Amino acid sequence: MAVIGIDLGTTNSLGAVWKEGEVCLIADGLGNRMVPSVVAIDEEGNILTGQAAREEELLHPERCASNFKRYMGTEKVYSLAGRKFTPEELSALILRRIRKDAEEYLGEEITEAVISVPAYFNNDQRYATKLAAELAGIYCERIINEPSAAALAARKADMEGEQLFLVFDFGGGTLDVSIVDCFEDIVEITAIAGDNHLGGTDFDQAIARAFCEENGVDWNCLEKSRQQALLFESRRCKEQLSARNEAMLEFCIGTDSYAMELTTNKIFQIGQRLFQRMKNVISRAVRDSGLGLEDITNVLLAGGSSRLPAVQMFLSRLFERDVMIGEEPDLLIARGLGVYTGIKERREEVKDLMMTDVCPFSLGTSTAGNAPGDPEKMCMMIERNSVLPCRAEMIFTTSGDYQDRILFKIYQGENYNPDANLKIGELGIPVVKAPKGKARVQVAFTYNINGILEVSAVDCYTKASVKTTVVSGYKQLSTQQIAAIKGQMEGMKYLPREQEERKAILAMGERLYAETVGDARRYVEQALGYYQHAWSTSSPIQIRKAGKRVMQMLLNVEVEQNYSVFEEFFDDSREE
Repeated sequence: MAVIGIDLGTTNSLGAVWKEGEVCLIADGLGNRMVPSVVAIDEEGNILTGQAAREEELLHPERCASNFKRYMGTEKVYSLAGRKFTPEELSALILRRIRKDAEEYLGEEITEAVISVPAYFNNDQRYATKLAAELAGIYCERIINEPSAAALAARKADMEGEQLFLVFDFGGGTLDVSIVDCFEDIVEITAIAGDNHLGGTDFDQAIARAFCEENGVDWNCLEKSRQQALLFESRRCKEQLSARNEAMLEFCIGTDSYAMELTTNKIFQIGQRLFQRMKNVISRAVRDSGLGLEDITNVLLAGGSSRLPAVQMFLSRLFERDVMIGEEPDLLIARGLGVYTGIKERREEVKDLMMTDVCPFSLGTSTAGNAPGDPEKMCMMIERNSVLPCRAEMIFTTSGDYQDRILFKIYQGENYNPDANLKIGELGIPVVKAPKGKARVQVAFTYNINGILEVSAVDCYTKASVKTTVVSGYKQLSTQQIAAIKGQMEGMKYLPREQEERKAILAMGERLYAETVGDARRYVEQALGYYQHAWSTSSPIQIRKAGKRVMQMLLNVEVEQNYSVFEEFFDDSREE
């Protein structure tokens, strides 16, 4: 049974598998490999995901949710059409969608996946990701850091010589930076750093707010649907800079039309604080690796937001060299996951390829202060960037006279003050009553490659022992609770795949018809007519072929404003 890799992204998600000696990216029925990470409920109560949900978001943002990956492992709740969803449940719907696409693509049932997460995801966020997989009916033993997956893909593509490079993984919602050392079949991650709230969506926000400021519009007074539409136009305008030197952001508010010219230099101006945050993350990763900027031989870009020319220029200036820009940086993580599924399945072509990873955060326990009455302080057991798997042991003594128990509070983080870190669990052990400092307990922290921490404690005198597996300090759900949520999700209304595809195409076509004029509008009209005619034939093959062609055409026009594809499209369809 195949194992798939899933890049669960903030903006888009992808699936990949190792098949016939190479990585294959999983496409949906319309040929799209990227699934927008958006969930919506339509007017009839159906759950929508992907492109159909994204189109719904532009018209009815109150019925939609996006960017929920940023809130994994938190108490945030989304309300969609009167229904409550956690970020894990929304992520599960995206994972479920990719699982279904993979099953149709491979022609077999999928029950296991390797899922990527930002390198700087903490223990709660990693647990929440595994929970989302379980809710989607997927077993996920292995979670891989996104830049590590990108490094694996890059090394598989170029196995020549020794390489030391920095992976700059800039996605829709997060930034991760990893220092990677490659030699022969070994890919070794030596240091990682990140910012879980810095991504392409922050540039969209910055552009939209700059647009409002330049045109004298109060962002806070705009209706939510208009804010969402302006953010969408800001993203589209930003993406156009990947192919041209300037782009024009045009937007209507009521009966008034506004415009703003966007250039790479303007992005630099608008995003000064964002670029400074990027620099801070890079500096932390390089410093932790014990290297200098001059030691890095290459800079590898991953994540869709790294396409932005301003980001590439920023990195080139910082490192004083060109950066490695692949053809499709937004697919690099998924390709790396595909390679890893091959490794996991012991496929001959990649079975000797080995990747080591590191612990993203320090792990430790709180201890008594230096003097009576002093606040507790952190005792770090496993330092960040320790190579996984790893283990650390230490002897602790009682802090008061005649204690009968020691409670070890377990934290993840870098702060001296335990309360400023993330508490992920605790472990208590009874001890023999004795004067302060006489009872002794040996504590061991063992952290494995799957991000699971086991903490054990042994009384040095009685040899009594206790241990616990720390999965997360976040809300632990029982087997019964998980089963209940899965039952609720299975009971929701889902459109059949072909109906959801139809809804996405028609909504996108009608939106582009409203946005365009002249020849472009007439071509969109013809495309919609062509697609509707295919549906009238009731032929599944004709419907699927027409859907793929029309969707690809509309996507090209939306992103690139490239109307020449219309001419080619209708020339081909007339020949048929």
